[in-house]
Amino acid sequence: MQSLVTIHKALADETRWRLFRLLVLAGRFVCECELVDALRKPQYTVSRASSVLRAAGLAEESRRGKLVFLRAGDTPAVQQLGAWVISASSQPDPGSAGENPDGSQPPGRADWFYDWERLRWRFVLRDREQIQVTYPNQEGRDDPRRKVLLVCVHNSARSQMAEEYFRSLGGDLFLPVSAGLTPGNLNPYVVQAMKEDGIDISKKPTRAVADIYRRGYTYDYVITVCSREAERGCPVFPGPVRRLNWPFPDPAAFTGTETQILNRVRELRDAIKERISRFVEEIRQGHEDVPCD
Repeated sequence: MQSLVTIHKALADETRWRLFRLLVLAGRFVCECELVDALRKPQYTVSRASSVLRAAGLAEESRRGKLVFLRAGDTPAVQQLGAWVISASSQPDPGSAGENPDGSQPPGRADWFYDWERLRWRFVLRDREQIQVTYPNQEGRDDPRRKVLLVCVHNSARSQMAEEYFRSLGGDLFLPVSAGLTPGNLNPYVVQAMKEDGIDISKKPTRAVADIYRRGYTYDYVITVCSREAERGCPVFPGPVRRLNWPFPDPAAFTGTETQILNRVRELRDAIKERISRFVEEIRQGHEDVPCD
């Protein structure tokens, strides 16, 4: 019989407790890389935590090539503890009642709820074959600049402009890249409007956000510059990412003469430039938790 002391010691650490809870809720083998994403912890931290859980009989390991998979242990003691975890997790969440009277966020969802939501969405996307099971891509990890992904529907206009203005206005702070939900061709009016502002995007490729996700890249910010309805198609990226939505009109929907369309694109260009300029300045002043709108 497993020692209760051994179990208590293994679960006395917050990361180990959160890891065990995820394994119980998952009810199946989970790739360690997905747990790194869900827990928002470095890989070595999750690996160390899992080794303690395995030593205490609280978790089991399976290897598939270079990937390590974990699941909750199958002993009577672990099953009993797991049943309690499932029961407790199904109770009303104290964090769902909104803000406290003083404006602060109540406890609850900041811990297990969002751990599980991140992991659950990875399962959904994996089952749809929208992502691959892989460890986060380490490219650029030694670059201190904040990684920013700009997303719109086709990566043909708004996200391309936003990427370039992040680079020109805040290149010392940000490492931007743009992508689309369903990439298309560059909008010629956007190409012309950007050229008027001294930026040539005529030879830039368009990218699919799903391809970027499958390659395991992580970002500090994922900023969608399309409508909130379209934003729902954006996958959940691994890591401690801040998701912001800055809805701008789609220039593909602009109508009128060529001059009228180009004038509207210029207005859009200036609006995107001004929004990014404000955002960059807020970050320079140390306001990391900037509002979405």
